[in-house]
Amino acid sequence: MKRLNKAFILIFFGVLFTGLASCSYEPEPTTDPVDLTFSTDTLQFDTLFAERLSITKRLKIKNPSKEAVTISSIGLRNQNTAFQLTLNGRTQSSFSDQLLLAEDSLLLLISANIDQGDENNPFVIRDYLEVVNQENSQSVVFEAWGQNAHYLSDTILDCSARWNAEKPYVLSGTIQVDSSCMLSIEPGTRIYSATQTFIVVNGSLQAEGSIEEPIVFTNDRLDEPFATAAGQWGGIVFLEDSKDNYFKHTTIKNALFGVNLNIFNPDNEPDLIMENCFVGNMALSSVISLNSDFEAINSVFYNTASGTVSHTGGGSAYYTHCTIANYFNVAREDPAAFFSDLAFDNDDNEILAPLEVQLLNNIIYGRITDEIQFFEQQEGNLNFSFSHNLFRSSISVLSENNSIRNQVPEFVEVNDADFRLQENSPAIDGALPTNITTDIQGESRGATPDIGAYEFVEIEE
Repeated sequence: MKRLNKAFILIFFGVLFTGLASCSYEPEPTTDPVDLTFSTDTLQFDTLFAERLSITKRLKIKNPSKEAVTISSIGLRNQNTAFQLTLNGRTQSSFSDQLLLAEDSLLLLISANIDQGDENNPFVIRDYLEVVNQENSQSVVFEAWGQNAHYLSDTILDCSARWNAEKPYVLSGTIQVDSSCMLSIEPGTRIYSATQTFIVVNGSLQAEGSIEEPIVFTNDRLDEPFATAAGQWGGIVFLEDSKDNYFKHTTIKNALFGVNLNIFNPDNEPDLIMENCFVGNMALSSVISLNSDFEAINSVFYNTASGTVSHTGGGSAYYTHCTIANYFNVAREDPAAFFSDLAFDNDDNEILAPLEVQLLNNIIYGRITDEIQFFEQQEGNLNFSFSHNLFRSSISVLSENNSIRNQVPEFVEVNDADFRLQENSPAIDGALPTNITTDIQGESRGATPDIGAYEFVEIEE
């Protein structure tokens, strides 16, 4: 009998609660027009590639009055299908009869998806969100910059592929240059890659830009914080058959690594030459070279979460008038430059071979005490020559051969990756004259050149 009474009480209160809920109070909205407020008057999307959905942006619509208001309609004036609206979990072109309580707000989600057009240059899509209550119409500008592009995904390129600056290239998956084939990239070409995209070179890659029209490899998210974030795509990999690779006036940024050489043909003839290049802002390294031959001239390798340039397992590394600077804002133990005759492959097999290192007129500097380090497993395997460099290191011998040790280079602004020299830099006039007559920006090196990739030039305010 007691159990029955408890059951009856539970049923009674359940019915009572349901009845109260069904009688919840809904305020009477005002019949007067209300000037609503918006979190912004213009909602902008940075450059979007056609047929790629943007990030989702938020717009708050707030009722500042002491009374509820009915929004009779929310929609786009021109009904442009490039913009998608989502409210309360529903995605549709417009919304009607939305009750907005006093001093409350609605959250509208907006994304953009732009169709391919006929223009090669960036173009703008614009519409106006109109919000109406009691015949009071208010609007917010929606604006998106679009860019048509060539799209490539998980493909082996034609054997004589040539990319030009007419439209950018948007890559995803693995893009391969086959053995005995060449990819040529013309000045001004832009290459944007999605997450986990790798360019794999079995043949040759030649990317020759100019000061006025550099070639750029970067990620495909152009909105912040992605536009300046490391690790947004994979990088460029060179495999065993690869040869005759050349980059000039080329920028590679925001990847896991810049270039990764696994060529296993150490003959002291460079498998890759980089001239007047910027490679940095990497989640791992700018240059990873395993038993391969590499040369860099007038180039900047910068800001990586791990070591910036790493040459292991033999081969050769020739750096002339380069700036290797690591001021990435994370704690790390790996130096800006590391050289070793020993390495291990992906199967933990030991690779031990002679390594030749030549450093002339370079700056190797950063946040840790020893930004250049060496490891020699087998005596005589490491052949190291250097002259007229600026190092951060505790290795006393690196002060020899007219090199400078542990004097701050006085870069313009390391936090902005601006590695130009200030007028008080010890690198000024400290280099050995060579046949390299201009710096990374085309400035004359003159009779007393500066150490590193840049010649000192007075900066105009």
